[in-house]
Amino acid sequence: MSPWDSLDSWSNYSSHPPANLEEVLYQHWQHWRRVEQPHQLIERFRQLFLDVAHYPDSTVANVLIQLSCQSTADREFKYVLNRCCYTLINPWYTESRNHWAIPELVQIFDTLPEFNSLEPENQRIQALVREFVASEQYAALCRLQKIFSRHKEPEIASTLMAEQPLGYRIRHYPFLYDSSLLTKDSGQEQKQNISDLRRKTETDLAIRLARYQTHRQAATTTVKAVNPTLLDEPRLEQALTYYTGKIDGRRSHRDQAHWFATYSKTVRSYRDFKDEFVDYLINPIASAEPKYSNNYFTRNLRQYLRETLAEFDGQPLNSFIVVETCRRLLNFLVVDSPKRPVFRNFCHLVNDVGYALTMGLLLRVVLFCTAAKPWLERCFSVLFNVHERRYCKEVPWLVTSLEHANVALITNFSDVGYQF
Repeated sequence: MSPWDSLDSWSNYSSHPPANLEEVLYQHWQHWRRVEQPHQLIERFRQLFLDVAHYPDSTVANVLIQLSCQSTADREFKYVLNRCCYTLINPWYTESRNHWAIPELVQIFDTLPEFNSLEPENQRIQALVREFVASEQYAALCRLQKIFSRHKEPEIASTLMAEQPLGYRIRHYPFLYDSSLLTKDSGQEQKQNISDLRRKTETDLAIRLARYQTHRQAATTTVKAVNPTLLDEPRLEQALTYYTGKIDGRRSHRDQAHWFATYSKTVRSYRDFKDEFVDYLINPIASAEPKYSNNYFTRNLRQYLRETLAEFDGQPLNSFIVVETCRRLLNFLVVDSPKRPVFRNFCHLVNDVGYALTMGLLLRVVLFCTAAKPWLERCFSVLFNVHERRYCKEVPWLVTSLEHANVALITNFSDVGYQF
């Protein structure tokens, strides 16, 4: 399964009004979701898409067959099937009593029937369903399935966690939701639901982190602080101190970002800004690891930025230049592209200076340019999506990186009313 669909464009498909055949399908599911219970709808869904020859409504079955025979079906059928899924999932999300039905619906694609039909139309639909299961739309559905699964995870501190595929951890990383659960054809209602799910998860994590920090700081308390992360307590305390405290004895990451944002308004040109930007980013690392004052990585970073948008070097700084620079910088520091997911710079930093200093560097980028924060989340989503089938014990560097990203982003961007 490819981590990203890149061979065809949703924009080409969505630029045309939905065909009448598609609307028949959508209206069909809109009608039955008001009439039947979720378990009945799931069985009806299974029958139509996996056993169309026996579907009780021959009109709708014929519509599906006609759709599968269209010349564009190879490209567009996955979008139609995905929208049919969300025609049921979206209303189920709004009613917590029906959350169980979301993973149950996705699960019907786990076991596909053999090609046993003699009818070419039925074989065509079965082939298109198999193509859907190989698509990014289905991959996103499977991630959503893991979030709503009723399967109880082992305790966070348990060594059994290492035996889980990384994909099962997605529910704990809300900063991945937008890029890992949404696809280019996601509708507005789906986007709102994922945004709501993300907000609830972030709020819950922020509250638990705040309680942990409060109990940790209250030396006289008899209540044991509950660690809401996979980091052990010494490393979590180190992370909280580093991401929220004074990293140079005077300023926090947030303070430094505000200072540099103010200072950058005085630079004469984009060329001057880029050299100053490297110093802003690297100095906290160089304070802990002096070799980073001018080692190979720092020289490489400086050269990369000097070559970035060089056509604008003589111009004054503006918001477009800043955002685009930060996006390209995050590609350089984390992962270069979904189509070519190379992340050697990120792994080098983690191995050489550790997780806190590496995440602190990324944090300084997005605190300085908050418009680049979704891009950082996207970069981590690329790493997650590429490795989600690996067991946690096989990618401990990524698990720990995601835990640090969680702590850094929650403590610096949450709005739960607690000042970390």
